[in-house]
Amino acid sequence: MAKSKNHTAHNQSYKAHKNGIKKAKKHKYTSRKGMDPKFIRNPRYAKKHNRVGGVDAGSDSCAE
Repeated sequence: MAKSKNHTAHNQSYKAHKNGIKKAKKHKYTSRKGMDPKFIRNPRYAKKHNRVGGVDAGSDSCAE
């Protein structure tokens, strides 16, 4: 009995490029697991103070 073929990559490259080889999609937010806590706290405070109206926007909303 003849030996059988074990492996070939014939036509695989063609099939892969038929619809294009795409890059992996990037997530909107990267994981902060294992990051320094100081660097995690800082953007939180920055976002808090960048809101429209500032930190205490509700207190002077009806002042004229």
